[in-house]
Amino acid sequence: MGKKLIRKNSLILVVSAILLSMVAACDAKPSDVPVSSININTVSTSETSDPSVSVPDKVITTGIDVIDMEDNTKQIKVYVDEREIVGVLYLPEGTGPFPVCYIAQGLGAPYYAYIDIAEAMAANGIAAVLIDFEAENGEYSYVTEAEDLIAMFDGVTSLPYIYCHDTFFWGHSFGALVTAYAGCEYYSYYSEKLKGLILLEPSFDFSDDIYDKMPDFGGKVMIFAGKAEGSIGGSSPDKLENAKKAFRNADIRYFEGEDHYFHGPERNAMIQASIDFIRNNMEKN
Repeated sequence: MGKKLIRKNSLILVVSAILLSMVAACDAKPSDVPVSSININTVSTSETSDPSVSVPDKVITTGIDVIDMEDNTKQIKVYVDEREIVGVLYLPEGTGPFPVCYIAQGLGAPYYAYIDIAEAMAANGIAAVLIDFEAENGEYSYVTEAEDLIAMFDGVTSLPYIYCHDTFFWGHSFGALVTAYAGCEYYSYYSEKLKGLILLEPSFDFSDDIYDKMPDFGGKVMIFAGKAEGSIGGSSPDKLENAKKAFRNADIRYFEGEDHYFHGPERNAMIQASIDFIRNNMEKN
């Protein structure tokens, strides 16, 4: 109860300052903002640029805690009312604001299985966020994970060393469905910030209507798939080709030596291709 009251009072006291700092952070040039510790509670103030546009119910972050860790990483805790979503932010060396990519893991996989991707992005000037998605009653839902992803996105893009207009979602397998759903469902609200989706071996079969939603996403989409035994690219390429057609602007790249999990010889090539996609589609090049 005390923590909730403190957070509520903090919101009331700092909201005006946060509004100004968020505008400054989004408009700041690279090297303008030092990477420093922030341990405040803040709120999202994202708004659609066109008030006449019909948008879905939005997951609005009601608070954020940022805790310094080691090696230029920070633990992020965002709050949606009483619910807490936890993640780890990997920051590049130097000063920001930095482009940012949010990483969604495969079904039930631990977020730390994707640390190599987050570290590679940070080493190449791109902030990366891993999210500790939790099951509800022992089950995972791509809809609730998408809400958690948007909550983390809503919170992290308020930080002054993140350039909110260069935001990307990266997902693997079930996580690729999560990022695709989040990108499509919330694009009308975040279109000025969200530039692209990277979908690795996406498991679209968990959703009945994801193909119908794909035209709603207006950014760039890159689909990566394996061709080895056990990969979606090898067994069901038609599902990926149908997604390419359904999205407004999508492409597919196949990796001959990779199965569904991409732990083979071309994993590093896939990671580099992800970095290249982000660099090529940033607002600030």
